[in-house]
Amino acid sequence: ERERQRSIDHLSAALDPDCFPPSIGLGVRPSSPAPPSSMGTFVKRLGQLAARSLETESANILKNTKANKVPGSLSLKLDGTLKDGHDMKVFGLGTAAALASLPAYSRFTVSMLRVYTAMETELDASKAGFVSELWEKHGETLRRSEALASDLDDVRGLGVAVDLDRESPGTDAYVEAIRGAGRSHGGAGLLGHLYCRYLADLFGGQMLGKPTKLALGLPSLPRHYQFDLGRTRSRREYIEELYADLNEAGGRMAQDQFNACVATAYEAFEHNAVVYQEETPLALSAARGVANVAAGAMASPFMRKGLVR
Repeated sequence: ERERQRSIDHLSAALDPDCFPPSIGLGVRPSSPAPPSSMGTFVKRLGQLAARSLETESANILKNTKANKVPGSLSLKLDGTLKDGHDMKVFGLGTAAALASLPAYSRFTVSMLRVYTAMETELDASKAGFVSELWEKHGETLRRSEALASDLDDVRGLGVAVDLDRESPGTDAYVEAIRGAGRSHGGAGLLGHLYCRYLADLFGGQMLGKPTKLALGLPSLPRHYQFDLGRTRSRREYIEELYADLNEAGGRMAQDQFNACVATAYEAFEHNAVVYQEETPLALSAARGVANVAAGAMASPFMRKGLVR
């Protein structure tokens, strides 16, 4: 029962109806007839559950970690970029839009593969002590490019084409920004990019694995949403450790490097917003994605079991 409720809570985090304009019907899969009004009630209820799930999980970790509360620390400054620069509405719509269809998911995942590959290539090549030492410690855990490539193999296995060279101006600009960060200020900006992507994955990305699998009928949970933290530490403990190591790196930066790192984090959030809005029409695609999650959930064994109860 606890596992079933946990699955519902994770699913609900991707189903907040407030993200969508009232003119967009939630519907079911695009090729299906309009759903009964009970489907809208179902989605609304899951959206309400989401608030509690987020409050008791990722948001609670953010509030209770200590290293990101140290005055003047790099972690505290980077958390400021999250609060000021991260558009949750765009993130929610873009995430849902990627679930509108397997081709949409393929396009989004290709963009993420290019972004993470560029970031990890620059981090691997970094010669700055504070960057290379942090990456040497955390790179094995954080690295996502291989997982994303495997997720695209799953898409191919379902008969959907994967275009690794697809046109994406937003992704191109993002990749160039990452490469530029590696060439300036001793690579300090790479830690701003690291914060923007990997901390987001650790905080909220893991909750998206099950909804993505349900929406698209994937053979397994997307690998890029799963982190191997070992059996000896929790997600909260790992995030605390990463925050502390970011602070240590920040303490070794010259002031111009510190400022560049924070500024780059703001820029990274801006680049993310552009990429997340590339699936058009965005609101309609997002509504289809939400509908796919809801339809997949209703068809899944754990939901059927819950409905019987």
